[in-house]
Amino acid sequence: MSMERVLELCIELDTEAERIYHAMAAGCPDAAVSQLFDVMAGEEHGHIGWWREIRDAWRDGLVPEVLNDTDELVTRLEGIARHMSEAHGRLTPDCGTETMLALAGQLEFHMLDPVFAELLELTEPARAGSRLEAYERHVDRLVEALESHAEPGSVIAFLAMALRRTWRDNRALASFAMRDQLTGLHNRRSLAAYLEQWAAWANRYGHPLAVAMIDVDGLKTINDTHGHGTGDDALVAVAAALREAVRASDVVARYGGDEFAVVAPETDRDDLAALLDRIVACVHETSLADAEGTPVALSVSVGGAVARGGSTPTDLLAAADGGLYEAKRAGRDRATPPAVLGD
Repeated sequence: MSMERVLELCIELDTEAERIYHAMAAGCPDAAVSQLFDVMAGEEHGHIGWWREIRDAWRDGLVPEVLNDTDELVTRLEGIARHMSEAHGRLTPDCGTETMLALAGQLEFHMLDPVFAELLELTEPARAGSRLEAYERHVDRLVEALESHAEPGSVIAFLAMALRRTWRDNRALASFAMRDQLTGLHNRRSLAAYLEQWAAWANRYGHPLAVAMIDVDGLKTINDTHGHGTGDDALVAVAAALREAVRASDVVARYGGDEFAVVAPETDRDDLAALLDRIVACVHETSLADAEGTPVALSVSVGGAVARGGSTPTDLLAAADGGLYEAKRAGRDRATPPAVLGD
């Protein structure tokens, strides 16, 4: 099975959800709930557009194969499709408002599989946040309707509670898969997917793509002198400084241990040089103290590279890492001039 089959199934699932909501909007005797179903159908139509964009980008080579076991995932998605088909089969013209709300709750429950959030994060990291926020509003809208029609202890009340809890838990699961739990930054897996995607885009259209590698100076000494708790605090503080230094369109990741990485699309050599210097300065300006209140100085060594076409993510990371080690050999607490690949 391929990534394309996974994305086609996502399209099919949201298409079926749109059909169900349209049918309930047309048949619901409660005008307010009917309007809700109409809105939900429109939002499902928007979700179909998301998956089609990702599928088309995959066909154009702009989205990497980010899934390890597509066969297992296809089986899961086909199981969700069967549940939705069964729900659609229970929809009759005279089933009433409460039954329709219960069916909507069941539909959204099946669509809250964490795989959907993980797919969005892996295939379109730059847009995943806004899309997940839109989907959260979609779920909240239905939960509020369920709660407003629920009698205490009823099935509808239970569905409202289950949807809220499932959404929260599944977002947490997706976060564990995509985020570093200490700093909240993207993890190495997420970084790899993002970098693959932007490298494909840069190579196709000839746009620059930059990468920075950052190493926290003397983290072992901080751990040995002030304790591992302070060492963790240092990593969190550096992560915050990196977020402050980069643009909204850049991605910051914890690469591993005391190393971080930044992917900066549409960034040329001069802009990257300025970004590297800004990273060093932002970390310098960060205040940190240990449990006894003793100040802890923070600094980083930074290297970077820009690709102008024809370079792989491995090339970029290796060149940026080479600059990082030049900075360390030169005395640390500095950035080296960025390397340029593909000239």
